[in-house]
Amino acid sequence: MSYAPIAMFVYNRADHFDETFSALSKCPEAAESEMYIFSDGAKSEAGQAKVDEVRASVRKAAKSGAFKEVHITESPVNRGLAESVISGVTAVMEKHGRIIVIEDDCVASPYLLKFMNRCLDFYENDETVGAIAGYTPTLDFPNNFSDDIFASYRSCSCCWATWKRSWDGVDWKMKDIGEFFKERKLIKRLNSNGNDRFIRLYRQSKKETGSWSIRFGAHLVKKTLLTVYPKYSYIRNIGCDASGVHSREEDAAKMRVDLSRSIPDPEIKTVKIDERIQKILKKHYSAGTVSNIKKALATQAIIIKHKLK
Repeated sequence: MSYAPIAMFVYNRADHFDETFSALSKCPEAAESEMYIFSDGAKSEAGQAKVDEVRASVRKAAKSGAFKEVHITESPVNRGLAESVISGVTAVMEKHGRIIVIEDDCVASPYLLKFMNRCLDFYENDETVGAIAGYTPTLDFPNNFSDDIFASYRSCSCCWATWKRSWDGVDWKMKDIGEFFKERKLIKRLNSNGNDRFIRLYRQSKKETGSWSIRFGAHLVKKTLLTVYPKYSYIRNIGCDASGVHSREEDAAKMRVDLSRSIPDPEIKTVKIDERIQKILKKHYSAGTVSNIKKALATQAIIIKHKLK
């Protein structure tokens, strides 16, 4: 098995980073893995102390010897999460051709790196797979669903892995969003696991948000590339406490998982879409019938608006 480099993007939460790094270092594969840690700069002088605290924790962790090598990049200015991820992942890809990314508020199962690396090896030349997820929400699977993995057109942002072949060519500047207005099947595929996806992409095109993940997810959808998920999650998010850029306390319940259910040696095999699982995922990521109707109407309004232009 080859070991992919690991990238982590940190900002101003030293306690979260310490817990995340400690858990990840307990994966047996950590000692054979290079880690890249990207530290963003403070938004203001008032926030500099917390950034300094994180950087002190990062430097201390780098000396622990838990990983084969730790590379630290400290930005002198605040770049924001999206720009940090895009530039950081691109740089690592140019050197290694594959990557595992974990957010700084995700506690890992000791089986995480084994799963991610096995999948990166197994699906490397599979033209139907574009990414691997380390996180899976708690889902009510059908009684006769016995697989250890499943596939989805919904990408994962908190813990994921991919190859240079999937990362290259992403429309970061949103020049090609018109393709989604012309082809309803793209919107249907993008929204197959939640009606929030297309609206998020549209808002990103208007620069109302700063999300790298919806742009990457839309790229995978355009290329008809699946994301492979484990049946039971290999990471537990600890950041839904309103301390992060995109974290909210009300998300905590949906993000809660039991790491004791993580499968030590899952069966990795060729995947395809299971419509039963897609419906379960869509229900999980739905805020209810009223919300779904509102989002469906909003999506239709966007399409009509652009057709009239």
